Amino acid sequence: MPFVFETRVNVEEALSKEEKSRLEAGLNEQLDDSIRSRRVDKILWAVIKDPPKLDTSQISKTIQSMHYYLNAQGYFRDSISYTTAVKNVEDQQRATIQFDVWPKKVTKIDSLAYVLPNDSLQKVIRDNLENAFIKKGNPFAQAPISAEMDRMVDLYRNNGYLRFSRGLLFGLWDTLDASLLELSVDPLAQAAQLERLQDRRLNPTANLEIRTRPIEDSTAVQKYYVGNFTVYPNSNDTTGANRKETVLGNVTVIQNRNIFKPKIFPPNIYLKKGDPYDQRRYIRTLNRFNGIGSWRMVDITPMPRSGQDTVDFALKLLPAKKYNFTTNVEGSFSQSVLSGNFVGLGFSLGLQNRNFARAANLMSTNVNYLVELGQLTAGEIIQTQQFSATNTISYPRFIFPGMKGFKNNFRGNFRSLFTLSAASTERRYLFNLTSFSSAWGYEFGWRGRDYSSNNRTFNLSVKVPNIEYSYLIRRDSLDRMIARNPSIKNLFSDGLITSSIVKLIMPWGRINGRSTNVIRANFEESGLLTGMIRNSFFDKHLYRFAKLDVEYAKLYKWTKTSLVLRGFAGVGYELESTANPEKRAQMPFFKQYYSGGPNSMRAWQLRRLGPGSTIKSFEGAYSFPDRFGDMQLEANIEYRVPLFKMGGIPINGAVFTDVGNVWLLKKEAGLPDEIFKLNRLGTDLAVGSGAGVRVDLGFFVIRLDYAYKVKDPSPSPDNLAYRNRFFAYPFIKGSQLQIGIGYPFIF
Repeated sequence: MPFVFETRVNVEEALSKEEKSRLEAGLNEQLDDSIRSRRVDKILWAVIKDPPKLDTSQISKTIQSMHYYLNAQGYFRDSISYTTAVKNVEDQQRATIQFDVWPKKVTKIDSLAYVLPNDSLQKVIRDNLENAFIKKGNPFAQAPISAEMDRMVDLYRNNGYLRFSRGLLFGLWDTLDASLLELSVDPLAQAAQLERLQDRRLNPTANLEIRTRPIEDSTAVQKYYVGNFTVYPNSNDTTGANRKETVLGNVTVIQNRNIFKPKIFPPNIYLKKGDPYDQRRYIRTLNRFNGIGSWRMVDITPMPRSGQDTVDFALKLLPAKKYNFTTNVEGSFSQSVLSGNFVGLGFSLGLQNRNFARAANLMSTNVNYLVELGQLTAGEIIQTQQFSATNTISYPRFIFPGMKGFKNNFRGNFRSLFTLSAASTERRYLFNLTSFSSAWGYEFGWRGRDYSSNNRTFNLSVKVPNIEYSYLIRRDSLDRMIARNPSIKNLFSDGLITSSIVKLIMPWGRINGRSTNVIRANFEESGLLTGMIRNSFFDKHLYRFAKLDVEYAKLYKWTKTSLVLRGFAGVGYELESTANPEKRAQMPFFKQYYSGGPNSMRAWQLRRLGPGSTIKSFEGAYSFPDRFGDMQLEANIEYRVPLFKMGGIPINGAVFTDVGNVWLLKKEAGLPDEIFKLNRLGTDLAVGSGAGVRVDLGFFVIRLDYAYKVKDPSPSPDNLAYRNRFFAYPFIKGSQLQIGIGYPFIF
C-alpha cells in the first residue's frame, strides 16, 4: 500500500520571488494531516514516523483550504491541480503529491471609504489616515483589512470611546464597476466599454467601505472622561472592622490592615481626572502595577456612570507573598589534557522583601560564595575564593528633584535603585582584594515598534554616582613576581572609583519570526569630575578612566535549527590618574577585560589568552598565570541542531568558532607584543573551533563544549613553535573541555 513520502507545493506564474516564497509557505500550512508526512530528526538524519496511507479522496480538503487561504490573500481567481507519483524503494511504495497553484492576478483596492455615524468618529479616522494599514492600490487581502479595523478600534478607545468594539465594524465591498452595465448604442462608447471590461479582467479591483453596524446602544459611541479611582491594595481583605479609607485627590484607598502607604498609589495611576479615556494609559497603569512586583494579581474595572459621560475605576490588587527566599548553584569546568583542570563553583542565597517600608519597594539581599579549583593532582585545590554580599532597594518611582513632566509622560516602566555591596577575593599566594561599593541609579524599560510592527523592548540603566573602593593586600608570591616583572606592578594596586555607568539593551533592525537582533552597550567613566578635586587621598587612590563596550548578537531560528552570530568590542583607557604613577599605565585590573573559559574563547582556559601575541609562562614561581587587557575584540558563530531526547529531555548539539583576543593600549603598560597595533590585528587574533552538547532542562541548560586551538597567538614558552600557526597543535595537546550553565551569549 503506498504511503505519503513527500508533499510539495509549487506556485506557478510570474510572481516575484518573495511573493512566490510567501505563498508556498502559507499553502504548505494548509495541508491536511491525511496527506502530510511527519519527519522526526535524529542525530544526522530524519526519519518518517507513522506515514499516512495515500488516499486521494482526502486531497479535496487540502485544495479547499488552499482556496480559502488564497482568497484571504486577495487572489479570487486561482486555479489548483495536483499530481501523484509512486516510487518503489525496496519493499516500500513511496508516494509523492505535488500541488500546482496558479494564483492569477491579485485583486487590488480601487477605492476606500469610511462610513461612520457621526462627525466626531469620522474626524478621529481622518486625523490618523497616514497610519492606515490599507490604501488605494493595496491587495484586497483579509489580514491588512482586519488589522485596519483593529487600528480603528484602538484609535477610538484611545480617544475616549471606552465601549467601542470590533463587532461594530464590518467591510462592504463591490468588485463590479456599475458603468460597465450601462447600455449604449454608440459604437465608440461600446468599444471603450469593452476595453475597460478587458482591463478589469486583467487587473481586477474592488471598492471597499468600512462601516458601522446599526447602533442599538448609544453608549457604544459615547465619549467618556476619567472620573474617580477606588483602590483596594488587598482586595480579599476589605470588609473587616478596621476598614480605613484615605482620600487623595480623586483616588480613594480602602484597606483593613495598613499594609501599604496610601500615598504610593496616585503617582502610578496614569488616567488623570477630566481627561478623555485613553486605552493606552489604562494598559500602562495595569502594566505599572503588574511590574512593581508587590502584587500577584491586578485588575482595573471601568464603571461608567449611568446617564453620564464619566467613567470611574476600581483598582483591585492581590498582594504577593511578602518574603521570597532563593538559592542557586552554578558551575563551570575547563580541562586541558596536558596543563590541568579548572573548576568554578558558585553558591548564592537571596532574600526578597516585596513591600519594604510599606511602600511596595523591593529589597533584595544576596550573599554569594565563588570558588575556583585547580591543580587537583598537586594538592593546591583552592585557587581563588570570593565572598560577596549585596543589598539593593528598588523604588517603583522616579526619585529625582523636579522632572515631573518626565514622570507623567514617560510611557515605560521605571525604578530608582540604591545598592550597597562588599566583597573579599582571596587569590592563592597572590593577593587579597577587599572592595566596597555604593550606587544610586535608575532603570527604564519601554516598548517600541520595528518596521514590521512587532513590539520591541528597550532597557536602560543609569548609575550616578557609582562609588567603589578596593583595598589590595599583596602576598609574597606576587611581590616576587613584581620584582622579576616590574611591568605588572601597575596592574595590581588598590584604588578609588567614582564613576557614572550607563547600560543599554535594545533590539536592533527588523524583528520577524525567524531572526532576532539585540545590541547591548555599556559606558563607564570615573574621575572626570572628582579628579578635579586635588587632595592627597584622591591623588593617591583615584582612578580616572573611560570604558565603552558594545555587544551585538543575531539569532536566526528555523523550525528545528538555529544560528547565532555575536560580535563584541570593548576598550578602556586610563586618563592619567592624578599623581600616582602606578595608576597611569593601564586600567585597574578589576575593570579590565579577560578572555577564555566556557563563555568566551572556549579553546582556552579562563584568563589564559593574550594579551596580544605575548609569550609568558603560566607556571613557575615568578610567573603570573592571569591575562588581562584594556581592549578586547571577539566574534563568535554557533550553529545549533537537535540531536535526540533522553527521558523526554532534549539533547541538542552545536558546532562553533570563536575569534578574538585582549590587548594593552599604552606602550608603558607592557611588552611590545602585548600592545594593540592595527597592522598586527590579523596576527594577534586567536581562533578556536569545536563542538558541544546542550542538555535542555527547561529552567536551565547544561552545556559541554570541546574546542581546539586553531591559531594560538600567546602560548606558553614550551609551545612557542605553535604560535600563530594554523592547526599546528597536535589535537590532544591543543584541545580544551569546557562545562558551563546556560548558553554562552545573549541567546
